[in-house]
Amino acid sequence: MVMSEDSFAVNKKFIIGIVLNSIFIVIELVFGYHAKSLALIADATHNIGDVFGLLIAWLGFYLSQKKASDEYTYGYKNATVIAAFVNALILFVAVGEISWEAIKRFGAEQNIDGSVVMWVAFIGILINGITAYFFFHDRKKDINIQGAFLHMVLDALVSAGVVAGGFFMLLKGWYWVDPFISLLVAFAVLWGSWGLFKDSLNLMLLAVPTSIDLKSLKKLVEESKGVIMYHHLHVWPMSTTEVALSVHLVVESEKLSYGFLREIEKKIKENFPISHTTIQLELEDKSIKGTFFS
Repeated sequence: MVMSEDSFAVNKKFIIGIVLNSIFIVIELVFGYHAKSLALIADATHNIGDVFGLLIAWLGFYLSQKKASDEYTYGYKNATVIAAFVNALILFVAVGEISWEAIKRFGAEQNIDGSVVMWVAFIGILINGITAYFFFHDRKKDINIQGAFLHMVLDALVSAGVVAGGFFMLLKGWYWVDPFISLLVAFAVLWGSWGLFKDSLNLMLLAVPTSIDLKSLKKLVEESKGVIMYHHLHVWPMSTTEVALSVHLVVESEKLSYGFLREIEKKIKENFPISHTTIQLELEDKSIKGTFFS
């Protein structure tokens, strides 16, 4: 498997993100036990799930770069879609975990070293913020990477909530602030992760990607000079970044040529983010067909 320069860079970011967050889990567990902070221990447990989410996203990205085989003729590109969907489910579980833990903490008496909680959580903000930044620029190109980005943003927000909670516990003894902030964070993450879940589910069901305006695509085909009609037009996702199209075009006899096929294929790719096209040209007399693959 030969990776492009961009793919190698993304691969490197996943590795760094996984290593940094794994180190932070150990730090949280050690200092959480030392400070008797259930918040830090619970966050460390949550971060284990997020590292697992990063591993899933990385695996999906890695598989998408592998070459096609005789058994998987499209390659493993669809692994990115599955990874994005699984990550969305993990985010939902994480939100439920945070919410339940927050509810249990309301009214509970605790003896916690607020200063230790603040400093450890602040380190979490830095680590998760750096990791999220790694995926910031690529998040809109690939919802699998978007899933990894959301995981890191979630962790940074949770850590910020823990810092705020530690501050008020240290100065005011307001232990209710920590679970309150946790619930706000959980709601914000739920709101943001719903889009990832919906988009990844649509891609798994081979829905037309949101990047494609199907009405405009049909209009372009219909209005192409020499096209009498079309049928069997299908648009589907091959991965979280690649889109395929197949269509049968009934054309005038003089348009039944390789040059015309290239012309209409070029027009489609110039107007829509479609990377793979299969166009079959047909005459009105169905006994005569010309089939070209691109």
